[in-house]
Amino acid sequence: MNSYIMAADIGATKTNIGIFQPQAEELERVAVRSFKSCAEDEFIDRIKEFAAVEMGQGGLLATCFGVAGPVVNGRVVATNLGLELDEKTLQRELSCPSLKLVNDLVATAAALPVLENSDVVSLQTVHTSKVTNQEETIAILAPGTGLGMAFLVDGRQLKILSSEGGHADFAPRDEEEVELWRYLKRRFGRVSRERVISGPGLVNIFDWLRERQTDKSSDAVSLPVSLPGKISGADVVLAAVAGDLMAGKSLEFFTSILGGVAGDLVLTGMASGGLYLAGGIPAKIIDFLGRGQFLTAFNAKGRMSAWLEQVPVKVVLNPEAALIGAARIARQQIPTTY
Repeated sequence: MNSYIMAADIGATKTNIGIFQPQAEELERVAVRSFKSCAEDEFIDRIKEFAAVEMGQGGLLATCFGVAGPVVNGRVVATNLGLELDEKTLQRELSCPSLKLVNDLVATAAALPVLENSDVVSLQTVHTSKVTNQEETIAILAPGTGLGMAFLVDGRQLKILSSEGGHADFAPRDEEEVELWRYLKRRFGRVSRERVISGPGLVNIFDWLRERQTDKSSDAVSLPVSLPGKISGADVVLAAVAGDLMAGKSLEFFTSILGGVAGDLVLTGMASGGLYLAGGIPAKIIDFLGRGQFLTAFNAKGRMSAWLEQVPVKVVLNPEAALIGAARIARQQIPTTY
């Protein structure tokens, strides 16, 4: 009877799930499926059906699901979805001897040592060895539906620290950002980093600029308004790419604030091994990230600026990075006697 591992990347909007077969050195991909993220009962039905179709009479050796939310005592509530998952329940439902839930950024971090050169693009290149050959800490920052963070401490042993730093307070750096903070404070009461550096956060910036333009009492930015009604972060990105000035200005603020938070994250973890930008947004705005605001803010850390300039910065392009990482973590759970 064939034996398999199952892995999944459960995001706020979409779930990628895969069946893999462990080989001597690598994992052989058997099948991968994507579906819209859903509530617990439907989710369990979907993964059981997927496993039955793809594994036939085979069995599971180990499973790992990366979920967009904090995992505490084997339980997780997907922060922006409301999906509640429990390791013991899933283990029983899937008849799997080993099942692990991890934060989705932990799963992404686990993929970094095996990503190909074509899976990433460099924003700040310095002389450094590969992830698999170094023991330096790497920081991962992922703006998407929310804002994820993690640290890869050891790429060989997959020692990874999860973080919910996206929910930490947003700290404005200049008068314009103070004005943005006040706008968000009026709307939400508390202003976390995620209110600014995420898909919804990009919309918040756009809405602030749109309101600011019509506010005669402020030093308004004179930009045309071309996006009516309710919009998404993806709408703002597409409009900016098409040349919309207000959308472009929104992305300038977004990339600068992202750079500042990224630099803070690297300093917090002393992540000399590098910063990787993942999530749904960075790969779509590489041209904007390369225009200067991001790296200027990333490196603008006073007495630590010279050190930060020696930290490599990369964008993850592979949309399956978290799935790959979850599969690697699952493989790690297989008994050595297998």
